[in-house]
Formats: sequence, C-alpha cells, structure tokens
Amino acid sequence: MKRVKILFTINFLVLLVGFLPTSMNVNSLSDKVSIDDDIRLNDLSSWWWEPLELISTEFDTHNYFSRIAVDNRNDIHIVTSSDEDILSAGTDRDVFYKKFDYLTKSWSELELVSIDGSSYSENPEIAVDSTGSVHIVWLESADILGSGTDRDICYKVKTSSGWGSTELVSIESDSTSTYLSIVADSNGVAHVAWEDFADYTLADGDQDIFYKHRSAIGIWSAAEIVTDLSTQSAFNPEIQLDSQENIIIAWNDQSNILGSGADQDVFYRQLDNDFITWSPLKLISSESDGTSASPSLSKGVDGMIHIVWYDYSDYEGAGSDADIFYKSYDSRLDSWSISDIVSTESTGTSFRPEVDVDGTNSIYVIWEDTTDVGGGGTGNNILFKYLDLNTHTWSSLAILTYDNLANSFSPGLAIDSLGHVHTIFQDSDTSLLGSGADYDLFYKKFVGTPIQPVLDEINPNPISVGNISLSWSSVQDAISYEIFRETSQFSSVSGLTPIDTSTTTTYTDTVDTTGYYYYAVVATNEYGESLVSNVEFVEVIEETSTGIFASLEIGELLIFAGIVLGLQMIFFLLTITLINSKIQSTAKPKQKKK
Repeated sequence: MKRVKILFTINFLVLLVGFLPTSMNVNSLSDKVSIDDDIRLNDLSSWWWEPLELISTEFDTHNYFSRIAVDNRNDIHIVTSSDEDILSAGTDRDVFYKKFDYLTKSWSELELVSIDGSSYSENPEIAVDSTGSVHIVWLESADILGSGTDRDICYKVKTSSGWGSTELVSIESDSTSTYLSIVADSNGVAHVAWEDFADYTLADGDQDIFYKHRSAIGIWSAAEIVTDLSTQSAFNPEIQLDSQENIIIAWNDQSNILGSGADQDVFYRQLDNDFITWSPLKLISSESDGTSASPSLSKGVDGMIHIVWYDYSDYEGAGSDADIFYKSYDSRLDSWSISDIVSTESTGTSFRPEVDVDGTNSIYVIWEDTTDVGGGGTGNNILFKYLDLNTHTWSSLAILTYDNLANSFSPGLAIDSLGHVHTIFQDSDTSLLGSGADYDLFYKKFVGTPIQPVLDEINPNPISVGNISLSWSSVQDAISYEIFRETSQFSSVSGLTPIDTSTTTTYTDTVDTTGYYYYAVVATNEYGESLVSNVEFVEVIEETSTGIFASLEIGELLIFAGIVLGLQMIFFLLTITLINSKIQSTAKPKQKKK
C-alpha cells in the first residue's frame, strides 16, 4: 500500500510540473494596483437648460393642445392643433405634425394630419413605436367615415412609406367621445383609451373609459369598457405598457368604490398582453381625502410603473390647494408605493402634470402651476423636478418660464435615449422670441455631459504580448467613448491623448512590448466629457511557453491535470488488480499431507 501512495505522489508532481508554463509569474496577481470603487451616478445638478425655442413659427393664430414623443433614434415628434389656414387646412381647427431630426439638428416642414375633416380636429395624442412609425389619434367633429356629427376618435399612422389613410376608432360610439390617450408596443400595435358617453356594452349612459388596440396589419379590436364598475362619470384616461407589455390604464372617477369616498379618486386596471384578462379594479390615491385627477403614467427600464396626478388632499402638510402627487407600482409584487409630494415648493395650484423616466430609471415631472415664482409675470408657470438617484430625494425646483410675462400652460415631456429631457408648452407672452399675441408653442431642453463609465477588470492578467480586450459599462447619455492607455498609474486624462475612440462598449488594443499597461475610458456626447472611469491595469509578458498548453491559465491546467491524474490512477489500480488476479489464478494449490 505504501508503494502505491509513493507512485501516486510521484506521478502527480511529474504531471503538474510538466504542465506548468515557464512564463507563469506566481507573484503577479498580488501586484494589482487598488482602484477607486466609488463610481458615481451622474450629477444632474450640473446639467443645464438650453435657451427657449419657438417651434410654431408657421402659425399666426393660436396653437392649442400639443403633445411630444421621442423615438429610439432620438428624433423628436410633435403634434399640435390650430385654426391656422395653412397647407389648405381651412379655417376650421386641424391637427399638424412636425419632427426634429437628431442627426441633422433641424426641424422638418410642417405637415397636415387631419386632411379629411371640415370641422374641429383637436386634442391630438402621439406615440412612436420601435420601428419609428408614428401613431396619432385626435378628436374629430366632422362627419367622416360614417362617424356622424358628434365627436369621435380618429387615427393615422406614418411609416417609412408615408401617411396612411384616416381611420375611425370609436366606430361603436353613438355619442360624444372626448379625452384620449395612446401608446404603441414593440410589435407596432397601437393601444388607445378614451372617454365616451356612449351607452355601449356595460356602460350606463354616464361617461366611461373605453379601450381598443390596432394590430400591426391595421385591424382594430372591438371596443371594451374599462370602467364597468363605475357608478359616476370617469375622466382623463392615461394608458401605458409594463415590461411584459401588459396594458395599464389609469383614470379619475367620482364613484364611491373600494372605500374611495365621494370625491374624485385615481383608479387603475390592467389588461394582460393576451388581450383577454382584466385585473380587478384598484385604487391608487388611497391616502387622499380630496379631489385626485389628471393621472400621467410612464414606465422605467426596470419595469416599474410611475404615476403622477394633482391632488387637493392636505396630505403630509401639502395644504388645501392642489399639489402634484407621485407613486410607483411594482408589477412583480403587485404593490403601489405610498404617495409622495413633488410640488413641495408650490404655494398655488399645481395641475396638468406629466411624468417620464430615462434609461437609468431617473424620474422627471413637469407641471403647470399658479405659484408666483418672482419672475416677470404672475400668470401660470411651467415647473420641473427630477428624482435625484444619488440622494433618493426630489431635486430643487426648476422654473422653465421664470421670465415669461403671461400665462404658460399645457406642458409636455419626453426623454430620449441619451437621458436628455425635451419639454414643450404653450405661452401667450407676446414678447417671447417675436411670437406675437397668439398662443404659441415653445420648446426647451435639459442637457448635460455623460455619466461616468465603469471599466471591467482585464482578463487574462498577466497576458502575452498581442491583443488586450477591454470592455466597460454602457452609458445612457454617451455618443462615443475615448480609450486611454498609459504605462504608469493615472487618475486624470487632462493633457493625455486617447489611443482610439469607440462607439461600442468594447475595444481590442494591441501591444508588442512587455510591461504594465494602465487603461481608462471617458464617455463623450455633444455637450462634453464624463468623469474618467476607474483605471484597470494588465501585465504583458513574453510568451515563452509553446505547445498545446501554452495558452491555458493555471486554473485550467490544474483541472486538466486532475482529470489526467484521475484517469492515470484508475489505470494504475486496474493494473494492480489484474496483476494480483493473475498471480492468484496461476498459483499452485498446496497438497495435503498423507
């Protein structure tokens, strides 16, 4: 038995020494330079608002209700309504569209959307799907497509082939259709919710919320009533999709259901993405004992649903005037957060809120407010806040209309893939950019430099001369990345020249000299550079080992050695067993004594 153990030990040592490459530096892993692990979130307090821009230059009469959307190319899409007789629209109110091209940094020519109507076309809403198709719905008073002279919901889509024909959404309605909302999913399906007085399906003659969707090939579903449990009129539907593309619809309703009381409250229902299963009715404004209305929904990249609304409840010292309330919904837990007050600085009435979320799940809120902000005017102002992810508190108040001398109203909000915030609002100030005495549409943008990237640890390390693979975190607000390489530790790239620039989050560097190399990455966009990333190093050594095992790491070699050693041990034991068996089988038996 001792002989077997000795043979096993000798075989293991010989096998292990034979597999170890001669270039292995066993002390190199302990030479790693420590780095700063405090990779900070972007400090939005250093961002700024670009100058105000007038975007309704084509109009000499009022602009009315307008909406904004951003596509995945960062192009901006805007719909508005006006009585302007332009593009052969006539003197009735019509729906118009224009786009800002991110690459050319220019606005498109104005386009007329409601070409079929000869009466009021107004209150447009817009959504852009992942293919870039633009979906627009609006209220139409003209008798088109057999809709009658009551107001109905019309729809149009613009694809790469151009505008489609006008389609009637509220075909089942025999009454007045009003406020509406639209969202488009990743399959190009458009989802629409709206108010309607139609006594259709389970409706009871008061105003209810209805829902429809349009398939990617242009087929509309039948109308479904959302507020079948409502006993009073329902208003202000808002529609959104969660991370599984279930349909989320919120609205405000005076019905005394779910213990909500007789005041207006905000309710919510979900339609599963099978288009069949509706969730039970849920109360969102559960802490409120005053009027709650005008909900706005947005979805984070983590699947969380975010909602804001205005509320007259004196909750958490908000006072008896209307304030902006906020909640989030976790679909995994089927749970709403407690209410949070956004408009804490407001001393007037806060209303018409809009919410959106960027790629880092930062939350942005814009609203209209009667608070006297101390600027040039005492009319309604447009206010803005974001949820600071560094402190998990709401930012200080930004006043977009501080110098405006008249009323500003109907704000809109959209966030692009760079995290930049795009806002629109209407204003009647005649002194603003030569806009004149009519209501005009203005645009303002919140921008800044990129967030700090995180460089991944370089592996393998050490590495032979040749290619070195780098990778780092994707930065939402970056257009490109500069790669820096030095032969000594550094913490700043001031005065340094990047070795290359990449538009992806990977890069392969080639070195042909041994030594230590230190790398860092800086994210860039049109507004500047991020803070420098953490610095990672790699030791480059000569490749002296040859043969099949030269490129293997020590861990891989040990695993391979163990496998071979195990097979060798099995073979050894089988050999001993066979030899013993052979000896026993050939041994002569002892003869008995006579």
